[in-house]
Amino acid sequence: MIVCVCNAINDRSVKQTLATAPHIATPAALHRAHGCKAQCGRCLPSLAELIAESKLETALASSVQAAD
Repeated sequence: MIVCVCNAINDRSVKQTLATAPHIATPAALHRAHGCKAQCGRCLPSLAELIAESKLETALASSVQAAD
């Protein structure tokens, strides 16, 4: 699914970027990682949500590993 129409960024590439660069914490940083900038801004809430989901998944995985 296309998340950022202006820059043709899809959710798969966002998730891949976040998996390889877990330090990314903002939509602006995510755009920079893709070599672009936000244009219209409509994607910012969706990108923020994907970043939050990625952080949560990482935290859950860490908790599961710590419990083992």
